[in-house]
Amino acid sequence: MSESLKLTLQTQEDLTVASALLQDAAIVDTDIIWIPSERRFALIGNRFRWEKRRWFRKPKGERVRTALHLDGILAAKLKNIDLGEKGSGDTLSLLAIVAEKHGELTEITFTFSGGPAIRLQAECVDGLLTDIGDSWDALGKPKHS
Repeated sequence: MSESLKLTLQTQEDLTVASALLQDAAIVDTDIIWIPSERRFALIGNRFRWEKRRWFRKPKGERVRTALHLDGILAAKLKNIDLGEKGSGDTLSLLAIVAEKHGELTEITFTFSGGPAIRLQAECVDGLLTDIGDSWDALGKPKHS
């Protein structure tokens, strides 16, 4: 766990770094939650550790459980994702997180492979990205065409 990631998210640039770290994370829809009364959005997924450079020892790379939470979330819009109590159990592959300023608010968009998306409206960028366990050997290195 000494190599665990812990990143405070306070700017759009921080979210760009989080996006790079979370690219290709496998996230089950039941591990995503938005709590309107607390203005909090959170997810847990298995991220591919792109920052590791041990390809000669682990040519397929490794994954680690990682949690992300964002506070100050005013609204969430979902496209092709059910965050209901039961969810569908679908595994989503995160492609990118993009933050854009719109007046006094920040719009944060999570785009997943195949078209699902989550768009958050936030007062500001306020969150944390952290690894929450030991890593394990990945079944394969993600590929993009």
